[in-house]
This record gives sequence, C-alpha cells and structure tokens, in this order.
Amino acid sequence: MSKELILFRKEGCPYCKRAEEEIDKKGIKYRKVEVGSDRSVVQLLSGQPTVPILVEVIGSKNQDDDIIEYLNNTLNQLNN
Repeated sequence: MSKELILFRKEGCPYCKRAEEEIDKKGIKYRKVEVGSDRSVVQLLSGQPTVPILVEVIGSKNQDDDIIEYLNNTLNQLNN
C-alpha cells in the first residue's frame, strides 16, 4: 500500500510553520501544498476553511484493494 502525507499550508502562517517544524523534527516525509485565497479544497478535505491540514492519501496500482485494506485495518483498530 502506498501512502503519502500532504500538508496544506499558507506562507507566513505561524500555525503552519509550527506543524511543519514538528513533522520535520519527527523525520516524516511529506509534500507541501501552498493554499492561496481559494480555500475550497481545504474546506472540502477537512470541513474547515483554515490551514494547516495534514491529509493521508492512499493509492497505488490497485487503489481499490489498498482502500479496502486501509478500511479493514482502521475498523479493526477502532473496534479493539
């Protein structure tokens, strides 16, 4: 299963900087996406109009299998 972390951020945002520093300190690989004045993507992904938000993207050649595996693992963790 292929996972990618994406941090949606805005230049000059102190909350974004703090989140980035913590992610970097932990040595986690992620990709940054700059958010401009149109926050519709952020709103759609998180339900909030503000940044930062960290999104885990799951995908590979067999995306449906990866999604099903992720859901099964997540449900098992929630039920235990």
